[in-house]
Amino acid sequence: MKITLLDVYSKRKECINKDVMAGFGEVTKIGNSIGARFIESLKKRGIKMPVLSLACISSILSQNNHQVDYSTNKIPDSDLVIIPSSIVDYKIEIETAKKIKQNTNAKVGFIGPFASVKPEIYLKQADFVIQGEPEHAISKISEDIPNGIVKSKPINNLDRLPYPRWDIFPIKKYSYNPIIKSKPFLPILSSRGCSYTCNYCPYRSYYGECRQRSISHIIKEIDNLVNKYNIKCLLFRDPLFTFNKKRSIDIANCIIKNKWDIEWACETHPDMLDKKLIDKLHSSGLRSINIGIESSNEHVLKTSTRKSAKKEHQERIINYCEKIGVKIVAFYILGLPEDTRETIKETINYAKRLNTYAAQFFISTPFPGTEFYEQIKDKIYADWECFDSFTPTFEHKNLTKNELLKFKESAFLQYYFRFSYLFKNYLR
Repeated sequence: MKITLLDVYSKRKECINKDVMAGFGEVTKIGNSIGARFIESLKKRGIKMPVLSLACISSILSQNNHQVDYSTNKIPDSDLVIIPSSIVDYKIEIETAKKIKQNTNAKVGFIGPFASVKPEIYLKQADFVIQGEPEHAISKISEDIPNGIVKSKPINNLDRLPYPRWDIFPIKKYSYNPIIKSKPFLPILSSRGCSYTCNYCPYRSYYGECRQRSISHIIKEIDNLVNKYNIKCLLFRDPLFTFNKKRSIDIANCIIKNKWDIEWACETHPDMLDKKLIDKLHSSGLRSINIGIESSNEHVLKTSTRKSAKKEHQERIINYCEKIGVKIVAFYILGLPEDTRETIKETINYAKRLNTYAAQFFISTPFPGTEFYEQIKDKIYADWECFDSFTPTFEHKNLTKNELLKFKESAFLQYYFRFSYLFKNYLR
């Protein structure tokens, strides 16, 4: 069977990253001032990531003797078209499915978290929606294409999955610049799920508890990426890469032993970092860490069931990382349910004090399927496409929509247009 994996993007393509927020996606929107547009333009020219699940699906389908190709924003001539869903671009995804059905004989299926939690939106124009992690259901596709909602079991043993197949994807276009400039670049996943209980996190609601691949399986994939695709930069997409410190050290030792010339980045919680671990990871090529600070206010975090790290530890770890050449990208959320004007100002000031290589200021977003969404769904006033992590979507008890938008823009401007930041990262 001829199968096309189809990425669909609206005219906002340069602003959209669909492989974040557990696959719901985000759209970078900072503000309307000259400074905000300047920062936004820099971010647009930077990180470009593929939808990792498509490469996994490509490998499974190819092993099952299907003819698989990849396309973007085209009406393909295939037997089956599989489209990854996103909350930020769902309208054009549905419109594209409609055009495929009108102009070809192809069947259309959707995957991803948004289609999983809102399948009724997609089934109007699709033949089927895979609900849950897609690999198990995809492996069952033969000449008989499924119909309706197809429930897919989670893969408990991730080593059973084949390595992602990147041959059909435009690898040269992918980039983790400016955080790590080395190319070619690709993402890699060493685990799924998260063991923390943040009520707003879509990773937890979609992927559940943390499941880890074996170290040998990960190392074989890295070897494949280096020798087959000449990869120079990797990003571990795990929400908590250092959840098991010993495991992380073992992975680093294997990278060192194989003498691979790669630089890499990961994401984790500040509590799961210490100097000894950082030294080992850095010696194997670690050059950047994404960490969620979220808010500087403990009460705001506690009411969102977020386990916060002590500020002294955060500052010590961040300073040490940047001292030895590991860039820190810190994430903050403005407008969590208990936020006030004062707590948001405190968070912005705290971000400036930490003075990390990069900072991202999101607006609190209740993704469907999360506990947070269930708590405030009666207060939501926005269309799904506004759930882009930069737009207010629900009635906040302490802050208006305009206040949140002003705080977001102000946070970026205050952060990036400071002499201490410019001196540290550019003028020096």
